[in-house]
Amino acid sequence: MQDYPNINALCQELGLVESDVFTPFTNSSFYSPEGLEATAPVFSEARLPKIPLPFFDQLSDQPLPTLPSPLGQVLATFPLFERLPLLDRASVVGLLLATLDCLGSDDETVFEQYDRMTAHELFIRFGVTERLVRDFLRPFVLVCLFKPPEELSALVVMELLYFFTMAHMDSFDVRWIRNGTVSDSLIAPLASKLIQEHNLTVLGGCRVGEISLCQGSDGRLSAYRMTYTHTSGERNEIYDVDGVILALGCKGMESVVKSSLDLARLPVFSKAASLKGIDVISTRIWFDRVVPTRTPANVFSRFDALRGAGGTFFMLDQLQGNGPELWGETPASEGDDYEGKSRGSVVACDFYNAGALMSLSDEDIIEVLTKELLPR
Repeated sequence: MQDYPNINALCQELGLVESDVFTPFTNSSFYSPEGLEATAPVFSEARLPKIPLPFFDQLSDQPLPTLPSPLGQVLATFPLFERLPLLDRASVVGLLLATLDCLGSDDETVFEQYDRMTAHELFIRFGVTERLVRDFLRPFVLVCLFKPPEELSALVVMELLYFFTMAHMDSFDVRWIRNGTVSDSLIAPLASKLIQEHNLTVLGGCRVGEISLCQGSDGRLSAYRMTYTHTSGERNEIYDVDGVILALGCKGMESVVKSSLDLARLPVFSKAASLKGIDVISTRIWFDRVVPTRTPANVFSRFDALRGAGGTFFMLDQLQGNGPELWGETPASEGDDYEGKSRGSVVACDFYNAGALMSLSDEDIIEVLTKELLPR
């Protein structure tokens, strides 16, 4: 997204050209069983909509100036909803004003009040129509926060809405990795820099096992030993540890704490290991023909086949170029031009909050995508 100064700074530090790492900022589309519902704009490239009123018709299709929120967002998205009636779209105004009022407050009791309320209750209280929630807000929240509104704190969703729709007009402009993965494009160059400039050893793909603690003369605990399993299956130990940073998801934290009795005895780690994870399913499908779409990044909205999950699909052949890497191939010879040799589209489809889909086989999941979701 636009507001990732840490990633931009990392690219600069590593000497990476952002246009080589990332795609241009792209639109995203929302699809329901009835077809295209809406398209999220690239706010930094938005143009004024055509409004059939005196004076406004002279400004139509001009570059949209940077306007105060939420006016700028309303004008930018005005022509991009295909089916949702204007009355339903207008019902979000009360919610946006409530968000601004809440997050503009410095009263902790106000925050606590909204934190105890679910986002679903928030939508009802501020008059958001059922159709806007069903067709847009619910799928939007599912793919951003991985949970439905009835399972999320109202305060968390208000912070999401504030950032995406009110803080800065172009904060939600999105771009993607141009080639390969985040690991290839960002993490590998960072690891190389650490190895070359700081003489570090980077053990990619190794699984951490036990972290052992000891008590110093000052009574403080510190790590002194950790074990890890190499990709080859070989088990290793490291002693005289200077420090440990646990950058883990819920399942990873649970695994490390279960393997480390010293950590499990400490309340902060036992609590961290008991946090709930979120089921996510990722798929990649290679088609035998190119499938054109309006936008390369897309969201599924209110399909019964989702079983309560959020869903997205990305046309990788459009985002990354339909080169040999997408097909697990290499050009026949050095400098061979692969253009025109693509066999079809490559689509990455993801499901979030996907517990109800986890029991399906791989074949069943692909069938749901190819026969129910993607054809729409």
